Amino acid sequence: MNVISMLLLLFIVCMFAIMGKSSFYILSGLFMNLILFALFIYLLSKGMHVYGVSLLYILANSLIVLAYVNGWNEKTKAAFYSMLLFLLVLGVLFIPFIQRLSVHGFPPQDIEELAAMDLNVPIAFSELSVSVLFIGVSGALIDGSMAISSATAELYHRRDGEITFQQLFQSSMTVVKSILNSTINTILFAFISSSFALIFWYQDLSIPWHEMIHSKAFVSELSIILLSGVGVSFVLPFTSVVTCWYLLKRNHSSAH
Repeated sequence: MNVISMLLLLFIVCMFAIMGKSSFYILSGLFMNLILFALFIYLLSKGMHVYGVSLLYILANSLIVLAYVNGWNEKTKAAFYSMLLFLLVLGVLFIPFIQRLSVHGFPPQDIEELAAMDLNVPIAFSELSVSVLFIGVSGALIDGSMAISSATAELYHRRDGEITFQQLFQSSMTVVKSILNSTINTILFAFISSSFALIFWYQDLSIPWHEMIHSKAFVSELSIILLSGVGVSFVLPFTSVVTCWYLLKRNHSSAH
């Protein structure tokens, strides 16, 4: 048994020990996401539109993570609606900005290794770079939206008597401020850990720092982190507003 198999077995044992029967949905959801990613690559290889395939991938991945794994309830509905609305806003505002970064394609350091390969692929790399950024950001948005919608729903159901939108929103924003700090630090540490190998590689090549921070590979990694940070900073309060409105509207409708 190799190391990967041992780690996979340990992961499965820990999941069943901690989560019990619900771990089946988590593990099967991971397997479904792997199949979904393979389908995503296959559709791109057939020349389908990058933005359309990426949007379908994000929607399907969100439904698996939110609806299948956690159940289609008021918390996951609020998280899903918040993420979709915010991705729409993010797409309108940031697609032109990402395209102006010009981080698509391969960095010069990879050209030598790719010289023997056919680079005439039926994919617009400018569109692919945007899609990669949005797929990376969607993971952070799903996580943040689910955390805030769950906390807000718990606050709502544990209320003592009637509660107004302003009261529920203020309580929810207290959770947002706590989660936002840890989320931003998590994103920062993810960037640092993923960039270590790249930084050491540039140092071995004797590339100066001012050239490294302007390199395509470094800017591409940094763009994902910064866009994730900006997205999370806005989506958490956005999810709080949507969840508060959804819970109070749902309660008002059921009362009548």
